Amino acid sequence: MKAAFLFHFAQFVDWPAGVLNSGDPSLNLCIFDDEPRRQELQSTIDGKTIGVRVFHVRLIYQPQEIQGCNMLFLSRDEAGRQTSILKSIRGMPILTVGETANFLSDGGMIRFHIENDKIRFDINLVDAEASHLKISSRLLLLATLVTQSGAPDRGR
Repeated sequence: MKAAFLFHFAQFVDWPAGVLNSGDPSLNLCIFDDEPRRQELQSTIDGKTIGVRVFHVRLIYQPQEIQGCNMLFLSRDEAGRQTSILKSIRGMPILTVGETANFLSDGGMIRFHIENDKIRFDINLVDAEASHLKISSRLLLLATLVTQSGAPDRGR
């Protein structure tokens, strides 16, 4: 399910002009090589298209390899280095998605959580906008919680 959400998140985000290279039709979702759902993510979404873009799941081994990523998924397993990773890419046009309780307060943009046995998500619009990413109002309406201007707003 999370793979489908990640794919759909990419459909509802606009990156700044020039970030998605017109000569390279790739849109890169980066995950760390030890990601437990790596196979599921790769088999479900790698190679799918979003408009003229081809969605790729790219494995990274070190935080320094995040350059060239358009999206970054940090699972619970990355909790130990989550704060430093998010701090190192703050302001860069990389959509960050995670699942720890403090993901948004650490500077992440979209946080998965389970509510009533369903996957839900919250959005930190402040950090998304600081990274020059535009999140569609349609996605904002689906969020359980949207943080704007330092104050959380309830979604639907």
